[in-house]
This record gives sequence, structure tokens and C-alpha cells, in this order.
Amino acid sequence: MSAHADKQPVVLLTGASGFVGRFLQKRLQGEPVTVRTLQRPQHDLLQAATLTAPCQGIDTVYHLAAYAHVNQAQVKSLYATNVDGTANLLQAAIAAGVRRFVYVSSILADPAYDQPRTAYGDAKQRAETLLQATHAAGHIEVVILRPVNVYGPGMKGNLMTLLRLIRKGLMPPLPRFTQTFSLIGVEDLCQALLLAASCPVGSSAPVYLLTDGEVYQIRALEQAMRQALGKTQPAWATPRAVFYLAALALELLGRLLPINNAPGLRSYHALARNYTVDSKASQRDLGYNPQSDFYRELPAIIADMNGRGHE
Repeated sequence: MSAHADKQPVVLLTGASGFVGRFLQKRLQGEPVTVRTLQRPQHDLLQAATLTAPCQGIDTVYHLAAYAHVNQAQVKSLYATNVDGTANLLQAAIAAGVRRFVYVSSILADPAYDQPRTAYGDAKQRAETLLQATHAAGHIEVVILRPVNVYGPGMKGNLMTLLRLIRKGLMPPLPRFTQTFSLIGVEDLCQALLLAASCPVGSSAPVYLLTDGEVYQIRALEQAMRQALGKTQPAWATPRAVFYLAALALELLGRLLPINNAPGLRSYHALARNYTVDSKASQRDLGYNPQSDFYRELPAIIADMNGRGHE
């Protein structure tokens, strides 16, 4: 297929089967573009030669595919996919004359939001550095998005773990954490991605921080989850030291067993530190206008969780 044959731009979406990718593909199908996706195993980010054909005739690449947080044994694979795989796709896009490369990074690419430093955050930063250098050299237009944690039906990560444990009655009340943090809805992220395909760029690749504009406290989210699930919020709170020791034990277990995304110290730090991100500049410059917040999306998230039969 080609852009000329279809008389409309052709875009390439990687990570189409992932949480955000599924939503973005649906949104793109409502736009005046033809959507092409990478199909495994014939298209492999680690096999550069397999990326040549998918990039032919492409106007915009939306690069969402990535290894997320993994256990210690899989760090090598994380760097290979998130750094080398991005480099391979970038080179294929340049060779094919692609106009723009939209990269979904993470707020964790900034070390200020990733303490202690994780392999995931470091790999995202390395990929960003490569992309920025390529943009500065004039080889291809690059736009980098740094969303905070993304929520929505089918989400993964710490909030989904918390929701599932509360539903099962296995989650003791959280400590009295008072820290605040930011989130973003998956539909809002998709809105920003579409805008990133056509926003103006200068000599430096723009980097947009993305949130839904709200400020959250984990205790308030916990209470909302319990209420939505028909669970009573206990009057007591788990002592912080006890919660930390439990997280430490899970961390050690995750290092010993091949458990992807095992909760542990990373989860503890995510809950126990300030994580508020100001995205007003991104909203102004990108023209992005968030429409959702976690509390309004919670019923749909729970309905999806129940429909998937998470146990």
C-alpha cells in the first residue's frame, strides 16, 4: 500500500496490541489516515532488516512499543528493545523518508522523577537522546511525549495492582501517605499523540510533559477504589515501616522468581514520594486539552477488570 494509492497519509503504529496502542489505533481509524501496524514475528524491532518494508510510504511513525518495568533478569532485554529497537526503527524511518517520528517516552526519562534510578527510566532517556540528536541533524522531525502514569480500562501498573488487591480483600489500608502525584487518562494521551503529529517543531525536538491537570493523593484514590468496589475503608492505617518491609520482601521475591512487574520497592517509592508534574506548558504549546480524571474513569476501569476476569 502507499500514501498515493490511498490518497491519504499512511501512519505506522508500533505497540498496537498494548494498552495505549489499542486506544490510539481506534482513534487513528477515525482520522483521515491509513493505519499500518508492526506484525510480529515478521516485524521485529531487534531485526533491522524487517523494519524496512513497514516504513515505506509512511508519513508519521507513532512509536509506542516498549519493554515496561521487568524483573532483574530481563534488564538486558529492556535496553535492547527500548534503546536498540528504537534506533533500528528510527534508521528505517529515515531511510524511507518518513516525515515525523512521534515517540512515547515517560516522565521517568527525567532522573528528577525517577529516584532511585530505574533501568526503564534510563533506557527511555537514552532513546530520547538518540532521537534528539537525529532531529537536530535534520534527518527527521521528532516529537517526544513524556506522560505520567496512564489510567483507563485495561491499564496496568501500580494502580491496577492496588485495585485488584482491594477487590480480592488482600490489601490492608495504606499508610497515611500525604504525597501528591499526577496521572493521565489514556484518551487524553491519545489526543496529545494526534496533536504531536502536526504541531510545529524547531531546531530542537520538543519534549512535552503530559498529565490530566489534576493533583491526586493515594489515600483518596484508595478510598475511591474501595467505595467503587463496595468495600469498607478501615479506620486504621498500616504503619509505614511495616508497609516498607512488605515491599522489600516482595522486591527480593521478584529478584528470585521470574515474575514480570512484581510489586516491590519501586511500587513503594511510587506511592510514598511526591510525583506532581506541571504540564501547563505542554498544554499551551501542543494545544492539548485534557478531558478526564481518574475518579470519572474508575467505573469503566472496574467494569473492564471484571469483564477480563482478573483474579
